[in-house]
Amino acid sequence: MSVSPYVVIARNIDPDADNAIHADDVAQQHGFSGALVPGVELFAYATSPLVAAWGLPWLSSGRIDLRFRRPVYDGEQLVVSLAGSALTVVGPDEEVRSVGSAGPADGAGVRGSYVDAPLPSALPADPVRGPLGTVRLSGTVADNLAYCDAITEPVAPYRSEAVAHPGALLRLVNLLLMSNVALGPWVHTSSSCRFLGLARLPAQLTVRGNVTEVFQRNGHDYVHYDALVLADDKPVLEVDHTAIYRLSDA
Repeated sequence: MSVSPYVVIARNIDPDADNAIHADDVAQQHGFSGALVPGVELFAYATSPLVAAWGLPWLSSGRIDLRFRRPVYDGEQLVVSLAGSALTVVGPDEEVRSVGSAGPADGAGVRGSYVDAPLPSALPADPVRGPLGTVRLSGTVADNLAYCDAITEPVAPYRSEAVAHPGALLRLVNLLLMSNVALGPWVHTSSSCRFLGLARLPAQLTVRGNVTEVFQRNGHDYVHYDALVLADDKPVLEVDHTAIYRLSDA
């Protein structure tokens, strides 16, 4: 099935977020022109034309991989396109900002092993390989609708079917890292996602995860971790997530 390009104005919907890379002054200190639009919102924009074309079956069993190659700033117009399985997000200067792929999943269930671990009593400065402390919170219809409104989501199922938006679910994967590591300004760089079922709201949302790698590249400190999101104990999203958890001062 063909997927029509999707045009959207990117917005930094939470400028007062705990991650200061979404504030102009801090982002500029790290060499950016201004506050970055979060990767989770770029991911959310990228899913919109896919759900419009493929519907709830894709949202319950599809896949999407996305790498954030260039920064996106508030107010920039983005065009999301899919050619075959290749996914691109292009800015107003016709520069590719994000690349990836999307399509049906392979039919496999949960691939990783995720334990229910306690949150740390004191947040460490660096992640360590192994289980992350589990995060739990209530997913409500009202919060989901507010998120859809904030990102100007035009696709109907989130409103008509009370299904959690994938961008809102991926925000929980960021929250998992923030709840386990003492972070300064940090940058989400990529996510590889497999949908395992629909997260219908209201529901108790749970996020478990494992740090698989901690490494340095170009002076930045990276963390690679896997995460599983559950809605009322049913797996709905498995993610291979990468972030720069500490930016170089250079």
